[in-house]
Amino acid sequence: PLGEAVGNALDIAEAVAILRGERTGRLHDLVLEFAMAAQDGLSSTPAAEARARAEDALSSGEAASVFGRMVEAQGGDPRVAEDPAAVLPKARWVEPLVADTRVLDAQGRNVAAIDAEAVGRAASALGAGRMRKGDPIDPAVGIVLRAKVGDVIDTGYEIGEVHARDRESAAAAIAAVWEAVTLGPDGVQPPPLVYGWRQS
Repeated sequence: PLGEAVGNALDIAEAVAILRGERTGRLHDLVLEFAMAAQDGLSSTPAAEARARAEDALSSGEAASVFGRMVEAQGGDPRVAEDPAAVLPKARWVEPLVADTRVLDAQGRNVAAIDAEAVGRAASALGAGRMRKGDPIDPAVGIVLRAKVGDVIDTGYEIGEVHARDRESAAAAIAAVWEAVTLGPDGVQPPPLVYGWRQS
């Protein structure tokens, strides 16, 4: 996983934080890579200049402002680009994902892998997606997972949280997330952000 959020409102809040220049990390870096690639395809702008323009659009708030206008043009509430918390729904129950001795592996405490599909299934079970055709979607629920491959975690570390309808569904999601995280010995390196661009 590149971002932290899995779930409709949580995804939007994270995207807005990136557009407002308030968030760094792998998803932020990928946004810059995509912006550079898009400019490279549309103009002769050098890569360094394209990256600088993209960084400025994020840090200046220009990207968030454009997003707000896009939302408004489609009949949505443009305030989401300024204050997502004032617009987006919130889950009734939020439970932290805290590492303890039951989940930490004796082999090591380095995040070796994360099963993104399993995390997605756990979020769907909360109501963030459909388990069966026709299931309703709850835009407020989901999972925030801050741990990334290569991170070292220890007892008491809070690596995210589960946003749920109730305590029971939160507990099930927490167990599923820990099942999706593989811990191993020190020295695990994160994978490349981009393996390569294919020219069309």
